[in-house]
Amino acid sequence: MIRRRRRGQEIAFGFDSFLDIVANVVGIIIRMILVVWVGARAYTSLHFPPRPPASAESPADAADPLERELAEHRHELAQAQDRLLEQLRQLDQIKNAQASPLRELADLAARRQALAQERAGLQRQGMEAEQRVRSAAASLDELRQRERRLKEEIAALEKEAPPKPPVLGRGLQTTPQRAPPKQVFRYRVPVSRPVQTEELIFECRGGRVTFIDVGALLDEVRRSLRDKAEALRTRWEVEDVAGPIGPFRLRYTVERQRDFAFAVPDAYASFSYGVSAWQIEPVVPLRGETLEAALAPGSEFRQIVDVLDPQHTAVTFCVYPDSFALYRQLRDYLYRRDLVVAGRPLPEGALIAGSRHGTLSRGQ
Repeated sequence: MIRRRRRGQEIAFGFDSFLDIVANVVGIIIRMILVVWVGARAYTSLHFPPRPPASAESPADAADPLERELAEHRHELAQAQDRLLEQLRQLDQIKNAQASPLRELADLAARRQALAQERAGLQRQGMEAEQRVRSAAASLDELRQRERRLKEEIAALEKEAPPKPPVLGRGLQTTPQRAPPKQVFRYRVPVSRPVQTEELIFECRGGRVTFIDVGALLDEVRRSLRDKAEALRTRWEVEDVAGPIGPFRLRYTVERQRDFAFAVPDAYASFSYGVSAWQIEPVVPLRGETLEAALAPGSEFRQIVDVLDPQHTAVTFCVYPDSFALYRQLRDYLYRRDLVVAGRPLPEGALIAGSRHGTLSRGQ
């Protein structure tokens, strides 16, 4: 007979044992907390031995080493700040000590500049005084030369004058042997003709004669005419200045051929242009030579006129009201050289000028 095995009884799970385990774990945790709390109180109740009396500590420093270290760092920082302030004060003192010589140097430089300006002014005054002395010496030399020439002329006239008749008796005199020679002046007939040859222009003003190199000024104008063409594409005329050459400069106008059908120039049309007018402007107030200096051998006036060819060159004098006597003397000198002379009287303040619509000089 087969016996049936009985199954073993299974262990039943109960919540009682689980609650026991949880209670044991919680109890262990509570004990650990109590141990830690008690240990912490025991730690706070410890007393460290006092530090040496070199530096007093507060209760907070004695209680916490971190606070003690922070206090040491604060103390070092304060000392570093004190040292930095002391160094800044020393730096300010050094800067002040350096600034004083710099201020003195600036004062000395300003004084030196003032002395240099004063020296320049004194030198300028000295040069002006020297120039005045030279002018006075030149005037004195001219007066001496004129006095010498007058003495020579007087001596020549005395030689040419007839001797005084001797007195033979009361009311009786001898008759002169010869009459003094007469000086003959030859003047051109008052008929003039336009000057068609090369013309040289002189200015007679203030009792002085000055050569105006109009030819050289106009040559400079001709060399610059091509540069004016581009500007004349949009304008009817352009003004410019040539020179100075000698004591004069030339202000001139370059004019484009006008087309009255247009109010403004046509920039794309071909056109012709040229100098339409010019005038002479002086740049030196005191210029030229006096009559005596101009007629003296080697003068600038004679160096120019003595080499002129009467067949190819004419001379024009632009005469202002204060220099007609000078003009007549120079005209007579050129007449003796058979040169054609033209005179243009000008009112005071007028400039010597010319234009394409002007008139030619008329010479005798």
